[in-house]
Amino acid sequence: MIPIAVGERLDATQARRLTTGCEAIGATHLRYAALGTEPLAVITRELPAAASVRPLTLLWTPDHQAALLFPAPGHALLAGTKPFMTAAVPEGIDAARAHFTRYARKQAARHPDLLAVAAAYAPAHHAWSHPAEVPPNTATAHHLHLLQEFTNGTLPAPTFAHTWWQTHRTAQSNGERIQGPLEELFNHVFLLLENYEVAPELAEPTDLTATELQAAVTEAYRNGSTGP
Repeated sequence: MIPIAVGERLDATQARRLTTGCEAIGATHLRYAALGTEPLAVITRELPAAASVRPLTLLWTPDHQAALLFPAPGHALLAGTKPFMTAAVPEGIDAARAHFTRYARKQAARHPDLLAVAAAYAPAHHAWSHPAEVPPNTATAHHLHLLQEFTNGTLPAPTFAHTWWQTHRTAQSNGERIQGPLEELFNHVFLLLENYEVAPELAEPTDLTATELQAAVTEAYRNGSTGP
């Protein structure tokens, strides 16, 4: 479950997030219930999610794979199955929670209750800035190991590229977060990999060769940006 920033009503951005998650699990409708009213009326609507919902409202999929509670102006709570959350929260659970914490601090004067919400749904992982901070047995640690092997010449470029993307998906699924120099390095590696084609027969003239990829990654890895 994550808290999300909402104003007086559910805006288009958050409604799109909800719609994307629903589409990922095959949901075609959402149910809406205005809580605190008698008798309780439940309305079923086709996607996309409505962007004009006001609190106090509960939204959920008919199969109960996902739900959004909009208790008061300022925030809502989003929850769902892993496929739903992966699509609805592509930045990752911890990243979304960290973003909400920053938002809660900025809005503390207007909505003081947001700080308690942020504390209740704090990120599970610290955002690591340097390799020395990264715990072993994490996907981020595996990323660093891949960099070491590749820059030392003990890992072929196609294997490096394929495993890097697999490890990235694992890191996202785990909610691992990076920042500062480590984030800059990883982002640079992602950009380099986007210009490298694993299958030589599909490579374009402007794509990096395996040798060029290794040289560029090695330069990025050894330029001091990951020092303690």
